[in-house]
Amino acid sequence: MKKLLDAILPPFSDSRREKPKEMLYIAQEIPPTSTVLVAAVQHALVAMMLVIYLVITGTDIGLAGESLRGFICMGILVMGIGTILNGLTTRVSAGHLIVFIPGTMTMMVFIPVANTFGLGAAAGGLMISGLIVFWMGRFLPRMRSLFPPEVMGVLLLLLGMSLLPGGVRRSTGLSAGGGSPLDFAHVLVAAVTLCAITATAVWGAARLRVLGLIIGAAAGLSAASLTGGFGARELAAVAGQPFFSFPIGGHTIPTPAWVAGAILPLVFVGIIGAVDEMGCGVVADRMNNDQWRRADLPMIGRLLNTSGLCIFLSGLIGTLMAGSSSANLGLAHATGVAARRVGVAAGILLILVAFLPQFAQLIMLLPAAVIGAIMIYTAAYMMVSGMELILSRLLNGRRRATVGFSVAAGAAVMLIPELAASVPAEWKTILGSGLIVGVSLAIALNQVFRIGISQSREIQLDEPNPAEQAARFLEDCGAAWGARRDVINRAGLAVGEALEVLAGAGWIHGPARLFAEFDEYHLDLTLHYPGKAWRPAQSRPIDLNALLEQDSDDRMIDEAINSVSSGMIRSLADRVESEEQNGQGHLKLRFEH
Repeated sequence: MKKLLDAILPPFSDSRREKPKEMLYIAQEIPPTSTVLVAAVQHALVAMMLVIYLVITGTDIGLAGESLRGFICMGILVMGIGTILNGLTTRVSAGHLIVFIPGTMTMMVFIPVANTFGLGAAAGGLMISGLIVFWMGRFLPRMRSLFPPEVMGVLLLLLGMSLLPGGVRRSTGLSAGGGSPLDFAHVLVAAVTLCAITATAVWGAARLRVLGLIIGAAAGLSAASLTGGFGARELAAVAGQPFFSFPIGGHTIPTPAWVAGAILPLVFVGIIGAVDEMGCGVVADRMNNDQWRRADLPMIGRLLNTSGLCIFLSGLIGTLMAGSSSANLGLAHATGVAARRVGVAAGILLILVAFLPQFAQLIMLLPAAVIGAIMIYTAAYMMVSGMELILSRLLNGRRRATVGFSVAAGAAVMLIPELAASVPAEWKTILGSGLIVGVSLAIALNQVFRIGISQSREIQLDEPNPAEQAARFLEDCGAAWGARRDVINRAGLAVGEALEVLAGAGWIHGPARLFAEFDEYHLDLTLHYPGKAWRPAQSRPIDLNALLEQDSDDRMIDEAINSVSSGMIRSLADRVESEEQNGQGHLKLRFEH
């Protein structure tokens, strides 16, 4: 039985790490109790400012009063449980400081699903989604080719576009049907909130920037109090809540219902969200290891196990699912404290907050204009992040078509609701969602356009300038494969430098052949040439004055040049190997991707 359990859910194991210089405490280290508490409070504050998405979700599905407060508190409870699980060292724990927050992407699907089929159907869809994400945890990291950066970029771009209408309506006081006029008090409060968030993000110190939403909300509340949007009545409502109460409040746990139209979209966003979890796991892993070379797949698998459990729990109690917070990862890097014990402490604090109904009541009573400004800021950030992801890889005709058609399809569904008017009700949550339509098309086109693309290519470097020829060849390969620009640029520089060193030292006796092979994790280059193996010089200080003296010979200069070039090649490539067989030299360069 234990062998079967070990095969399905391997025991926790910590990878070997070398502590980065900028970090004070990494995952497995034990900081002083005071440091743990101070850092945990900061992480809990960052997570709590994103509880606003629970308010938006609950309000948009028609909850109010005690039922809305219970919905919010139960969501905070799940956030705390997930954060604690991530900080433990169990079979289903990442063992890192990874804080869970409400899922923004799921919110945009959860709301229409709950409004169309009921909260029970949304709960059932989340439970199925959680089980799938949990069991996919062991092999989903190896399916990375399904979700390249251009697909994830389309996702973020469309997600930002989906958030905009609700944010603008809340910020201006306009209704969906156009029945209400522009409210200038709303506009003023939203403008103050947005300016405060932006000013903090642009000019604030690193530790202050992660608290930008809290600062913006405080500024918006101050403006709302001056315009009459927030005052004594709201404060009395907060004070009227008990100091301590069980999180469930007036929330009724729904009976799960199994409806295909609810299950499919929620499973879809659950899997897409799991890919985002993988990215957060890689960031956390790199932050804790100065010698990081590749993703710790067992750790990422355990992170997805935690995510799946929390999604299932969210469905079981009928609240919005939670996922990893990149903002908290930024805070961990800014403070230099990434110890897993901080995550456990932050999770405990979040659970304690779930038992404080006055906090949930305060969040519920935030002026609509403040919430709208936060949504607009989030939308703008997501759209820019999406564009950055799309442009982080070299683009060719296939990728331009993938991005262009997908964004166009998603935007068309958002801008022309009549397109989904005749769709059967059970499919409207899928075909009527611009986010799902656009991302689904991006995934499909990405797979179709991969047909006929060889993941390995070869070229004879026989032009007068072989370094330039190699650089052009690698750019063409990178565009076809969708490789990262920085990796292709490093590879081109390394190959060019190697060719110059080989020619300058007389180790190459004819045209070389360059063989390139790519997957989503590595770019491997092999330079085959007639001649001797490259012998890298040892890195040592170079005395420029001695080299410039008249009696310095060419051998000293050649050795100095070889030393500099060898160091450059080793710094550009992640692994360098050289060998000679039957009069043929072989130089192998590996670049982590």
